[in-house]
Amino acid sequence: MSVQDHPVASLKIAIRAQLLADADVVLAVGASVFDTPPRGAVPPYLHFGDVLTRDNGTVEREGAVVEIDLVVLTSERGTAEALGIAAALEQALRQPLPALAGHRLVSLEHRQTALRHDAAASLTRATLRYRAFTEPL
Repeated sequence: MSVQDHPVASLKIAIRAQLLADADVVLAVGASVFDTPPRGAVPPYLHFGDVLTRDNGTVEREGAVVEIDLVVLTSERGTAEALGIAAALEQALRQPLPALAGHRLVSLEHRQTALRHDAAASLTRATLRYRAFTEPL
C-alpha cells in the first residue's frame, strides 16, 4: 500500500476538502487548514494532530479504525474564539465527506473536545478527536 492509499492520508484529504468548502470555517480561519502548520503561521488556524490507526477487519473484510485529532489554535486569551471555530468545524463535518481515495468511509464521529490555554504563549487550543471507520474499496 502506498502512502496515498493509506486510510489516514485519504481521510485527511477528504476532511480538509470538506472544511475548506464550508463558509463558516473559511470565515473563521481562511484557507489555514494544515497537515502541519508552517513556521510562522499566525492564528487562528486548524491543523491535524495525533492519529491512531487500528485494524478493524474481520475474516471476510478488511477495515480500520482511525482516531484523528483536529486542532484549533487561536491567540485569544479566552476560549470563545476557539469554541466558535470548533463548533463550525463540527457542523462542517456532520455533512457527508467527499469520497475517500481507495477507501469507503463507514462513519465519522466526534468523540471529544479538549480546551487548553497556554498563558505563556498567549494561545488557546481546542483539540477535537474524531473516530472514523474505513474499509478498502
